[in-house]
Amino acid sequence: MGAERRLLGIIQARYLEARTTETLRIKRAAGTALRHQRVKALVGRALAPRGNSGRWYDLADRLVSDSRADSVFARHRPTLVAVSTPGLIFAEIPFLRVARRRKVRTMAVDLSWDNLTNKLFPIRRLDRLVVWNATMRREAHELHGYELDEIDIAGPPQFDGYFNGESRSSRADFCRRVGLDPARRILTLTTIPADAYPRHDIVIDYLLEAMRSGALVAPCDLLVRAHPRDDLRNYDRYAGTPHVAVEKPFRETARAGDGHSVDVTAENTRHLADTMYHSDVVLNVASTIAIEASIFDTPVVNIAFDQDDAETRPFLASPLRYYSYTHYQQIVRAGAVRIAKSAGEMIDLVNAYLVDPSRDAAGRRRVVTEQCEFTDGRSAERLAGLIVRELTGRSVPSLSDRPQAVAGNLR
Repeated sequence: MGAERRLLGIIQARYLEARTTETLRIKRAAGTALRHQRVKALVGRALAPRGNSGRWYDLADRLVSDSRADSVFARHRPTLVAVSTPGLIFAEIPFLRVARRRKVRTMAVDLSWDNLTNKLFPIRRLDRLVVWNATMRREAHELHGYELDEIDIAGPPQFDGYFNGESRSSRADFCRRVGLDPARRILTLTTIPADAYPRHDIVIDYLLEAMRSGALVAPCDLLVRAHPRDDLRNYDRYAGTPHVAVEKPFRETARAGDGHSVDVTAENTRHLADTMYHSDVVLNVASTIAIEASIFDTPVVNIAFDQDDAETRPFLASPLRYYSYTHYQQIVRAGAVRIAKSAGEMIDLVNAYLVDPSRDAAGRRRVVTEQCEFTDGRSAERLAGLIVRELTGRSVPSLSDRPQAVAGNLR
């Protein structure tokens, strides 16, 4: 709706004026800006004079109607609306808006660790917010106006399968499944969407050259795992290349409100766990995969170049900027990853990890502790208990006395 878009622009301008993170500073300096931002911010000051109120969407919620969502509420009369993001998937917003008008309690599970610091507009204020860890709890409080007692920490439920003691496929079975040689070391490149990093082909080509020339200290195979929003056709030219396998191991489905067009099944999660477990080195561009690799104590090389002369490029035009983003700085500061600013440096770092896989193990353990918070494989159970508490008003038994897996010892 036109009115809602205009209000969102005003809210966004006011938010960017009142709040900032290193990520937002970099994005704005790199050219991400609003039209007429200064004027919109002035209007926003009148509408939201207290920039720390956390009630950015009050006016829009009063002025914008949602007849279809209203009809759903009238038919089903819900007592709780639980959503998968705090208002970042636009398809969920009408239900959150109607819930507020009807005084129905709302709850959001923030399943992504970067939502609270990376978005150019504020998250919505709901009755309850569930996050992964203490850092996210602090960010929700300081950046988005949540009171600390409105935020629960459950851990990342999507990682439960990594901690629950489930046995992994044998190396022979895994390699047979993906088409690799179990006698060779495995380098895994996990991609990100092309709009964020379009040159994975350069990384692949340099790795292939190192494999062919003997520049690597051990014979290696390369597994390229395409992101759900990456186009598998980008890698057609590697079909049939010896010692290379390319996969996008998801089931295609209709495009969802968050832009994904694949189903991530339990089988997919098990396969990713096997991939992290059997990989000798994982390479990517500032990806959440760094956390998942750390859970299995697998070394990570981060890519910060996208052309031969990448080191001479301005910071704001280089992928190097991603490693200064607020959320990813937590991984860098922990000492869990090494950042390759050139192809030569990438090969050197891969070799160092092939020679000594224990390098940076302490940093990887720190990342698991800080980001996952819980390593008992029961974050989904914990989340379900929080939902039950909201529905019934009764607390659920604590899981703290149950045995936990030891991070970094899952190999």
